[in-house]
Amino acid sequence: MGKQWYQRRVHGKQWYQRRVHGKQWYQRRVHGGQQSEVEVLVLENPIFAEKKSMVQMLDQDLLRKYILFSKKTVKPKLHNIDKVKIANFYAELRQKAMEGGGIPIATRHIESILRVAEARAKMHLRDYVRDDDVDMAIRMVLKSFIRSQKLSVRTNLERQFQSYLNFSKHSYELLLHKLETMVNDETWYRGSQDAYDEIALSFKDFQSKAADLNVHDLTDFLKSDRFKDSGFSWDGKDRIVKAFS
Repeated sequence: MGKQWYQRRVHGKQWYQRRVHGKQWYQRRVHGGQQSEVEVLVLENPIFAEKKSMVQMLDQDLLRKYILFSKKTVKPKLHNIDKVKIANFYAELRQKAMEGGGIPIATRHIESILRVAEARAKMHLRDYVRDDDVDMAIRMVLKSFIRSQKLSVRTNLERQFQSYLNFSKHSYELLLHKLETMVNDETWYRGSQDAYDEIALSFKDFQSKAADLNVHDLTDFLKSDRFKDSGFSWDGKDRIVKAFS
């Protein structure tokens, strides 16, 4: 297949372009089109080839300022978090790991959960750590811990801790139930859904109902196939629409 193919295979497309066309050509390609080097690397990646329209690049200078601002000004407090949940999770995981002859969980893992929860709250510029920050931190630490185990222990732990690993999927079902309830209430108020092709719901009302479930970040849910396959769509602002096929 030739030397050129081998070089591109080993060193990558960007290295090969600089090698063949020269550094100045590559710099013009990166910076002349108002794209950063990171943008070129991401947008030319085959993984994003079919999703370029969905990729929204964040200006690196703005991102740098955002990180500095959050580091200097935001100090989230561990206030009213579910300490019982964390304690029960630690005790259960330690017991199950030791039963299977795996590496036992240590107190440093609890510290990691708290630090990750604080980091997520800081990323969102919040003054307090919320329950969803703790849930995300537990899933992250749990996945990392399970991957460190031998295969037999790993398989057993994944099965026994599905409730933690699949928390987002479970919450999706609860959120869909809330939406369907809102649709039913609206159709009852109007009289019949047969007279309408679609029904618009208030996004703020849905946010309020989601908060009752301790779900505060709806981004992943609104982008999920489960949300779309159920006939819902979001206009990106203040309306969620249910289409009747």
